[in-house]
Amino acid sequence: MSESVLKSILEESARLEWAKYENAPEHVFSKKHERKMKHSFKLFEKKSGRFVTHECAKSSHIRLTKKTVLVLLTILFLAVLAGGALFSFTSSNFRGRIYSDNTEIYAITTENCPATIEEKYYLPCLPDGYEVLQTDSTPFFEYISYYNVETEQSFLFCQHVKKDGDPFHLNTEGYYLEEIKVNNCCGLFIDFSSDDYIGSELLWDNGDYILELSGDIDKNFALFLAENAKVLES
Repeated sequence: MSESVLKSILEESARLEWAKYENAPEHVFSKKHERKMKHSFKLFEKKSGRFVTHECAKSSHIRLTKKTVLVLLTILFLAVLAGGALFSFTSSNFRGRIYSDNTEIYAITTENCPATIEEKYYLPCLPDGYEVLQTDSTPFFEYISYYNVETEQSFLFCQHVKKDGDPFHLNTEGYYLEEIKVNNCCGLFIDFSSDDYIGSELLWDNGDYILELSGDIDKNFALFLAENAKVLES
């Protein structure tokens, strides 16, 4: 295949790819993303007391012509050919796809599971010092965030129905996705900790619901909270 023929194929491929996005609908963020962003802003308000606004310096704007975008898409297409393909992920209770910066997760077993939240879970073994920062509730999920005033640590505890069709996007860019057990239930764990930060995310399937812990917590603390989560008696 000559260089000119390859160039023509790539340009046509990029043109067709661009055509799909010219009239693309406005992106709508998932409820999970919205809740985590609300938690982040709430936490910022809690720590700083107020938002500080400032006027940003004016910056020059780069005009992206269609030709420029076609060239960029061609480069992106070549990068994908060079090794940016997706991989499938399957564990005992979860399946999904691995992207370069995240892993998209779905529950495998959804039959005979509640279509709405029928039993609410809570954390009875929460250590002293934590207070409720924010809550949210729908027929399909329960969400609560906690904040420790003394240590300035925070974390989220969420409960999801398994049939909502909304995938979990776990940050696996540079992090290892570990299969883990929570009271004999299958789960997934990611450790975000570094030398100056403690953080993790734990997701597990208890048979009826998907439960999730994420924030400024280490593996032992996350497992302790998860293994002691109880159904709230009405």
